[in-house]
Amino acid sequence: MPERSDDKARQTKALLIVIGLILLGVIVWGGLRIAGQRKQIEQIQELSALDKQLLEEDYNELVLQYEGYKFSVSNDSLAQQLSSEQAKVQRLIEELKTVKEDDAREITRLKRELRTLRDVLKSYVEQIDSLNRANQALRTENKEVKEQVLAVTSQRERLQAEKERLSGQVQLAAKLSVSALRVRGLNSRGRETKRVQNMKQLEFVFQIDRNVTAEPGFKTVYLRISKPDGSLLQQPGVSGHFPFEGGSVPFSVSREVEYGGEPVAMTVYWDIQEFLIEGSYLVEFFADGYLIGRATFALS
Repeated sequence: MPERSDDKARQTKALLIVIGLILLGVIVWGGLRIAGQRKQIEQIQELSALDKQLLEEDYNELVLQYEGYKFSVSNDSLAQQLSSEQAKVQRLIEELKTVKEDDAREITRLKRELRTLRDVLKSYVEQIDSLNRANQALRTENKEVKEQVLAVTSQRERLQAEKERLSGQVQLAAKLSVSALRVRGLNSRGRETKRVQNMKQLEFVFQIDRNVTAEPGFKTVYLRISKPDGSLLQQPGVSGHFPFEGGSVPFSVSREVEYGGEPVAMTVYWDIQEFLIEGSYLVEFFADGYLIGRATFALS
């Protein structure tokens, strides 16, 4: 009886250790996932901040353009109108400074205002050009203003480059991924079979993983199934081509799925109408212009 009690105690202790290790693993895995998602959100916030700063630089550049064109005007009425529009741009700059970086509605409104003000400036430039044909370029001779315009342009180009870099990172973070792939051969009754000569269908079961930064909506997932000799499985009415990296790539089969950022299970079937040889097959998954997963499976 004591030996049985000791064995039971040891078994209980071992079970608790195993459960503890499993819980620890889950906690560590969850922490890593949260950290990764937090980094993606921080990148999006940084991109919003850059977008606002870039808009401020656009407004500053427009102010300096008005300032420069005033030097080319000898008409007092037109010069007064330019000064009035310049003051309007300055007021919008002050308004932009009070807008929060994540206020997409206000940022969009101020972008529309900027486009309108640029159109107004364009109309004034046409008037100036008609009044001063001797100076078609309409460049200011004021050295200080020229230097300011150059500095603002340089700053804008630097911010634009940084925005494009962050946009690329965010796009990569939004890329979908495939996991938990399982391939089965099915016979004419829909039952699993290991013998390739008895297979009537190939069943591909997989998961589109969770990605909170991916754009939600309907996604088309393309599968390319390659035989051991490298040739692609294709059937009329089922297979086709999809755009990829500026070209057109053939696919075996495709399916559409509604994706909202959470994991989505998918099952795709390939009806076998050709002779399948034994060996290692390759399946590749594409969506949104990216290769999102690939795996090999064997038929014997």
